[in-house]
Amino acid sequence: MMRPDDRKREELLKFLNQKVFDPILRALPEDYKSEDLKKKLNDVKRRTESEKHIFHEFQTAEQVKKNYLADLDFRTARKTDYELGELKLPSLPQVKDEFLRLCEKLKV
Repeated sequence: MMRPDDRKREELLKFLNQKVFDPILRALPEDYKSEDLKKKLNDVKRRTESEKHIFHEFQTAEQVKKNYLADLDFRTARKTDYELGELKLPSLPQVKDEFLRLCEKLKV
């Protein structure tokens, strides 16, 4: 049986998967003309894959939220966010307001 917090955790992860991680992971190199962008896409996908994995390791909704917010402040994320912008793909900062509204709704 799922605890209420498990459900909240699942919902937050589902949100991040749908809004950010999966669109990046599903992006196709052939959608980009330049080799430079194709290379960036591969780099970004690799980083996203490991980031998604890390988020799914968190045990509680609170940890997901805390690490999401910490990620926004993290220096290296800025390069990734810039590249995602160039690739016209979503990034974690872009969904911040929506994510925080969901946290509020779930009382996380």
